[in-house]
Amino acid sequence: MSTFNPQSDKIAVVVKEFTLKRKSEISFDRYSEPYIVSMAIDEGGANNPSIDFNILPFPHVRKGDKISFDGQGHLIYGPDNPGQFLAYSILFMESDKDVRNFGKLVEDIMKSEAVKIGAKALLAAAPTYSTAITILQKLTEFIAVQLQKNKDDELFRRNGTLLRDVVPAYDILRTYESENDFINTKTSVIPLTGSNMLGSQIKKVEL
Repeated sequence: MSTFNPQSDKIAVVVKEFTLKRKSEISFDRYSEPYIVSMAIDEGGANNPSIDFNILPFPHVRKGDKISFDGQGHLIYGPDNPGQFLAYSILFMESDKDVRNFGKLVEDIMKSEAVKIGAKALLAAAPTYSTAITILQKLTEFIAVQLQKNKDDELFRRNGTLLRDVVPAYDILRTYESENDFINTKTSVIPLTGSNMLGSQIKKVEL
């Protein structure tokens, strides 16, 4: 994309689609209740410690179902200009109960764990992409552990780091596919001037 200006133009990181390959536990229930928890830290979030946070549940999903999204996809980050870097983490979980309004619960868990690991102090000392991805990896692990205490099951997790000073900047227009025994998913990096406002929007959580 020759007209993209990485110094000022915005990007979005999105989950384009995912497939529930199988449930976490064998049961007689027909449906599964997967949900996505995502976090991201860009250069601005590292210098003024904050995390871009999003959570989206999917009720009534059967084994083999492919979940796709209207517009560009489910937002993990943006639309925004990340600065020098963007680090992100995506966690797929399966709810033990019917999907409920638990966004506040997961956000509270994330804030609590961020305090425990000293995320704000770590970023203040070294506001770099390596610090950011290390914090997100730890938070993802700890959030998964806490959610499993509520009898939810971890299905899949993945991390990514995007850099401005590479070609193409931020790996724009690329789609990455990954999977394990439970989930197959595609994540895309796209230039985006604005959100289509469909689905769950990013929330910036101050540390």
